[in-house]
Amino acid sequence: MEAVNEQDRTEMLAAKIVGDMLRNARLRRFALSVAENLIDTWARGGRVKQQIARPLRWMLTRGISPDGKKDSPAISSDLGRLLTAWSAGVNEDHRTDPSRHIAKRGRAIGAFIDGTDFGEVCEMIESSEECVVRTVDEFNRHLWKYPAKVGSILAALLAAMNTSIRALRELMRPVEKNVGPDLLADLTLSLVKGVNAKNAGDLANSAFELLRRLHTGSLLLGRSGRPLFQVYLTDFLKGMAAELDPVLLGKARTALAENRESIGSALADAYEANPDLALALISTLGAVMNASVKASSNKLKALGGIDTDSLSKAAGRAGTDLDTYEVAELANESFRLINRLHEASPDLFGAVARSIADSLDTGEIRRALEWIVPEMLNAFRPVIAEALPALVNGLCDMIGPAGGYESEGREEALVRLRTALHASGGER
Repeated sequence: MEAVNEQDRTEMLAAKIVGDMLRNARLRRFALSVAENLIDTWARGGRVKQQIARPLRWMLTRGISPDGKKDSPAISSDLGRLLTAWSAGVNEDHRTDPSRHIAKRGRAIGAFIDGTDFGEVCEMIESSEECVVRTVDEFNRHLWKYPAKVGSILAALLAAMNTSIRALRELMRPVEKNVGPDLLADLTLSLVKGVNAKNAGDLANSAFELLRRLHTGSLLLGRSGRPLFQVYLTDFLKGMAAELDPVLLGKARTALAENRESIGSALADAYEANPDLALALISTLGAVMNASVKASSNKLKALGGIDTDSLSKAAGRAGTDLDTYEVAELANESFRLINRLHEASPDLFGAVARSIADSLDTGEIRRALEWIVPEMLNAFRPVIAEALPALVNGLCDMIGPAGGYESEGREEALVRLRTALHASGGER
């Protein structure tokens, strides 16, 4: 008996599935309904057609009407066998020649690209804007005639979401009940282990190179010392900003801030109703901070293990590339803005500070500082003992005549300092 290869087996299974579908009772009822509808429509043209239609209906009823048998579940099994046979055939081809299908697919792709006028496709898409927008307008016009239907659609979406949540929970339940931590970790982390690191690195390099080329091209095509990306983005933002409603923008920003407040308040209410949750969060603060501290410490240790000369060169390059002028300008502009605000409204900062100070509970602050300061001093006593000489010497250099820190008002400030020390019992 001649052996059946996977290709022949695939074709036989596909033919069997098609046959089962044609024998399916529901499909036959559907085909009969379609045929009867076509005959009825055709027979409306005259008496002769009506006379011809009668035997046609009888033959259709006798030929393709359902036989009353139950639908066979074999089609699902055949679909599984078909997928298996197709996969086995592809695997056999790949074992024989891994590139066996490349030429055929290349010809198919080439023929598709050669036969497609992408200019026409582009023009079709560009010219469809008005049609698409008008279609959406018509859809909205007809849909919103019946607000109840909109409500039904939203209710259906809500029901679908609830069903999805419950189905996802049921999907995870067997894992929770039957899979142990070690097996679950092995199954899940094996996916990470199985990722081809070399290919992932090549992909990252390609992405980095693409980004570099875009940036370089933007600089080469720049205008007036500005990258092309900045030029285009500026034009876009200017055009968009001209259409924005400033009042509405402010209200939207306020609404987002108040929504964040609502989220925080809702969480606070939930913690108040379930204090165990709040206690669990508080009790894990140390472990969470430990993880962050260890991660930062490991990064610093990795830097410490680098060759000193290489690390010094890298740090030197970073310092050289840093635009110190722009850093200084950032500070300058900040102080200029503060001074302008103070000149325009001298009481602004003082009023805000007084409002905050008046709301503070000075008694609680005093009680807190009475134990915080002594305890912190006691805890950091070894550190302070080592750092204090350098700090005091530095202070003496700043206020001493040989320090060279000359500025307007320096002498007056020193006189006031001596007066204050003398008034508090200190020596001149």
